[in-house]
Amino acid sequence: MVAYTIKNYQPEMLESWLRCRALAYMRSSFQDEITAEKETISDDTGVSLVAIKDQQVIGIAEAIFLDQGQARAASYGLPEGTVLTTLDTLAVHPDYQHIGIAKALLKQLRGRLKMRGGVLLIYTLDDEAANGLYQAIGARLCYQASIVHGHSSKNHVPEWTHFRVTNDKQVAVYDEHDHEIAYGQDMETYYVGKSENIKQLTDVHKVVTENVYTLEL
Repeated sequence: MVAYTIKNYQPEMLESWLRCRALAYMRSSFQDEITAEKETISDDTGVSLVAIKDQQVIGIAEAIFLDQGQARAASYGLPEGTVLTTLDTLAVHPDYQHIGIAKALLKQLRGRLKMRGGVLLIYTLDDEAANGLYQAIGARLCYQASIVHGHSSKNHVPEWTHFRVTNDKQVAVYDEHDHEIAYGQDMETYYVGKSENIKQLTDVHKVVTENVYTLEL
């Protein structure tokens, strides 16, 4: 049995926090999110929790409050005006995984967010353990989309600006003119809301599934 405590993040924990996140993400689908920086979260902007053992951070859970300009509830098939929060970071040091720390952090995080109410948005990728965890705590799959590594035959691929969830738990992707597009470009990858549109890309060598869950608070 590993003894640890869950408490609010403090600035003096930064180096330990960064180390924990880097080690947790190193063998995951989130390698590109390993940086030497941490977003500043205050009581007005979110909740930042850590699991501590021997004065070292071994687990992280952070949620960020969203406003209507950052996310529209209707895009997720939720009633207009639904208060939205997003799970920004959930990470556990590799030496302490699979012993319930992530679930304990999420339980406390959910408790802290109860007064705010609304819905917690959870974004994850193909990781089986992560998806299993979110399903185990009662999160519901909102939609799935695809991040595709390949090429487009179009000379210009429009940027996608917003989306709407479809009845079959996929997403219709739109450009700035509110025109539905088959896919949008995200730097070196393509964001495809409907799996049937992947075939419009060529030389596809990797497809990563984005799973988005909603959890009632």
